[in-house]
Amino acid sequence: MAEIILELRRKNPLRLNELPLPFEGLRMPADGTLVTAITEMLLICENEYSAGYCRAIWAESTEIRACWQLLPSGSKRTAERIMQSLVSIRNDGVEGHGIAGESNLDAEIDAIEYLLDTFSMLLPVADSDGKSYTLSLHDGEAYKIKLLQHRDGHLVCYRNIKKSSAGRCVVKAQLERGWFQRDEISYEADDVFANVVINGEVGRYEILRSYDHEWSPLALFPSRLTEDFTGRQKEIDELADWFDDTESRACMLYGDGGIGKTTLAVEFISRVLEGRVKSGYRPELITFYTAKKTRWGLQGLEIIRLTDVGVADVATFVPRALEGNTLDRAWYTKPPETVIQMLASYLAETWGVNRNNHLLILDNTETMATNADEIRELAKQIRELSRRVGRVLLTSRRRESIEARHIEIKPLEEDESLVFLRARGTTLARKSILDAGDSTLKRYGRSLGNKPLVLEVFVQALGAHGIGLSQAFDRVMRMQTQDLGEFLYSDAWNRMSPTMRHLLLLMSKVTDVHDDTLLKLCCIHVGISVIEAYEALEESRGIAQITSFNGVAQILLSPEFMKYCADRTVEISGVFCPTAASVERIRVRYNEFLRSKSAMVKDRLAIAYRHPYARAAYMAFHEGRDEDCEMFYDLAVNADVDNGWLYDRFAFFLISRRFIRRDESLDWAKKATSLIPNDPDAWFTRGAIESKLGLVKDSLASLDRAAALGKHKHLCYLQQAYAYANDNPPNRALAKSKLVAAEDAEPKGDSLLWKFRSEVAGLRRRLERQEL
Repeated sequence: MAEIILELRRKNPLRLNELPLPFEGLRMPADGTLVTAITEMLLICENEYSAGYCRAIWAESTEIRACWQLLPSGSKRTAERIMQSLVSIRNDGVEGHGIAGESNLDAEIDAIEYLLDTFSMLLPVADSDGKSYTLSLHDGEAYKIKLLQHRDGHLVCYRNIKKSSAGRCVVKAQLERGWFQRDEISYEADDVFANVVINGEVGRYEILRSYDHEWSPLALFPSRLTEDFTGRQKEIDELADWFDDTESRACMLYGDGGIGKTTLAVEFISRVLEGRVKSGYRPELITFYTAKKTRWGLQGLEIIRLTDVGVADVATFVPRALEGNTLDRAWYTKPPETVIQMLASYLAETWGVNRNNHLLILDNTETMATNADEIRELAKQIRELSRRVGRVLLTSRRRESIEARHIEIKPLEEDESLVFLRARGTTLARKSILDAGDSTLKRYGRSLGNKPLVLEVFVQALGAHGIGLSQAFDRVMRMQTQDLGEFLYSDAWNRMSPTMRHLLLLMSKVTDVHDDTLLKLCCIHVGISVIEAYEALEESRGIAQITSFNGVAQILLSPEFMKYCADRTVEISGVFCPTAASVERIRVRYNEFLRSKSAMVKDRLAIAYRHPYARAAYMAFHEGRDEDCEMFYDLAVNADVDNGWLYDRFAFFLISRRFIRRDESLDWAKKATSLIPNDPDAWFTRGAIESKLGLVKDSLASLDRAAALGKHKHLCYLQQAYAYANDNPPNRALAKSKLVAAEDAEPKGDSLLWKFRSEVAGLRRRLERQEL
């Protein structure tokens, strides 16, 4: 019944914040707790989904039945009273706790028949496979029960439901095979109660027994998330070091989604309590709070929380869980910093707990902030929480900018994945894993990224109708394509600006492996700095792996992220990006760069083109690809920062092909002459640019300097003639005089004199036209 209620609530999220379900009474029933649980859930069904559907259970019967003999005199003849009486008789009988007595066996049998008839509309039907149940919902839909299992018609008495791995639980039961034969059984199933967030159901603190009878902290803390915890010794050692450093107020476990951060945090604290990790720090209060919004497993992506939470919610969570009472209005109307102070005062005054003996584990803090401003505010609030309320252990998918010891959680090592698969295969009796060789399992582990969550789903998939390793692997890969990306990356994606999304989508469409050059090409196209790109990639772990090979950065986008981006676009100024044309443009530019890296430069200033970017600019210039030339020159001058000859060539390109950047061309020319002050060509380029810009005095000085350093005088005089012609107003007389001087200085036997004479003739005609 609880499973059905939760299923209907998930389908209708607006009803998610309703009456709490009696989870603890269902996980470990005792005495009459199940009767209370059933009546509470019937009330929920009546109010939320099925008005009139359950009234027969409370309606007073007028039938004459033997079961009424079990009721005390004067009691109402209802199914609820029969349940209560039947449990009381069973538990109080001399035959033993819960065993049917012989005082009125006919009445007890009739009571059971009556209850079955009354509850018939709420009872599932055994499926033909002899292993599962199906229940018809109020709308006629057939729902397959996940938690309870049919056992070929045998009576099953469920005794205990205990959490195991994430989203899974171990069910312990007693199988009645006959009057005198009972078998203890256990099996693993989906935990339908896991991570359900319902208003009012805060959970309660309980006293935990540790290895030392003098230390029994009050804790709200989950059971281990897996009984087959594997590896992570280095991370546990780092956590132990932080745990003992009581001056350190916060520690953060960060890494990709599904990498095992929460499992590690819970395992570590469990080991401390057991004495397997030795520590002198013994908190009196332990609080675990999760902000997790989704989970991913064999059933795909599931939403487990719709509302956003923050540090203020953590602060109100603690007193509600300690007291079980509602809080007054002030707790919900004050700013977070004030609420944190209120919590610190409450713990100190009411429970005698100070900041040094309270440990808080905040899980999935990345969901508490969605943009840069919120992240900064979250950092401030967590700092206050750690200063005033207790030491804080956080888990997050991003490396938060928080004052904390940061511990990165990476994928399992191959040997650790092997041990994990073997252990889970043994626990779940997965024959395919038990029969497989080590190399086979390692290969599957590598293909699944050695991520504990994905490996767990792989093992679970093997239980579906006894499928083999290859089929289970294919199923998990399909699931990853469908919704694992949503689980892993939706939080990071929602925090990013449209421009950053454009960049990542463009990168994913171009290729999965990027070097520094390819990243820069993509950044230039979308209009974002390379530093911003690296910061986003570093913060959002799991999107890409950044390494260095031979001193060159390599960015490898993860396969899951590539799938996540496959069908996505982002709207920029009314255009859905990236376009196919932009992707192809980046690929062409990069291929041109690779081609030019080893190209020979036939230029009098070959030293200017010593960097691959510069050679790419050189080739683009001579092939008439001015846009590409400009881009590669921009990259080159930032990569080869002390190359005055490169600055000279860049200045020449700008003044000759990019006149819109003419003022900037002079800046680069000046930088060139400052780096190579004795180079005549650098001064000549500078003088020619000053000439075109009408800076006559500066041009004459630069060109005289070029001539003095050895530049051909006829060329310098020609540029000085241009300077006078470009003056405002034009000084035609001096311009003509310089043309004569240029002709007189003409060297003999120069193969390029034809070009010089052509320019002289062109400038003379221009001056003559101005005189008309």
